[in-house]
Amino acid sequence: MSTNNMPSIYQIVDDVCARDFEILARLSTNQRDKFVNIIYEDVLAGDSPEEITEDRIYDYVEEFITKAISVSIDDVVDFNL
Repeated sequence: MSTNNMPSIYQIVDDVCARDFEILARLSTNQRDKFVNIIYEDVLAGDSPEEITEDRIYDYVEEFITKAISVSIDDVVDFNL
C-alpha cells in the first residue's frame, strides 16, 4: 500500500471516534471537533505517534471519556454538598 492511500493520524482518530463512540455524535459539531483535536494532539505528543494503532486510540478515547465523566460526577457531588 502506498503512503498516499494511508489515512492520516487525524483521520484515524476521527474515524475511531465516529465509528466506535456514538455518544460523541450527540455533541455539537464544534464540541466534537474539539474532542477529536484533543485526542489527536495527545496522540502526536506520545511516543512514536506514527506507530499508533486503532486499538490504542480506542483505548485512549475510552479512558478519556471515563475520566471526563468521573470529573463531572465529582464536580456535581461536590457542588451538591
